[in-house]
Amino acid sequence: MASRYLSPAELATNRFTVLATYRHLLRATGIAFKGDTQTLLASRTHARQSFTANRSLEAGGTKAAQGVEHAQGVTKILRENVVQGTKVGEEQYKLNIHEHTQRLDNDVAGTLKGTKKSFKEIKDAVF
Repeated sequence: MASRYLSPAELATNRFTVLATYRHLLRATGIAFKGDTQTLLASRTHARQSFTANRSLEAGGTKAAQGVEHAQGVTKILRENVVQGTKVGEEQYKLNIHEHTQRLDNDVAGTLKGTKKSFKEIKDAVF
């Protein structure tokens, strides 16, 4: 189904971008949730459902572009900012810090004040 606004080459490029974004998101979930099978499967299922739900969006449309941008943002956050920990003692945790984890000192981290949202708030957000 060709769009009246996009050439076949542009449609192919958009399709490639969406599929690449989906693959990057799945890889990011693998990095962020390595060793936590339940969370890994839940995050991949949520990603698949989100992409499937938005499959009918018009290629090249603003909603499709916003969806891709959102998925790319989630990918970046999962890859760089999500760190899981495992309890190893009474009050000790071993963190799964990997090569992609963003590292900041306390001074820099203090200047990057952002909003704090729960996972449920982010998951239920409408984009």
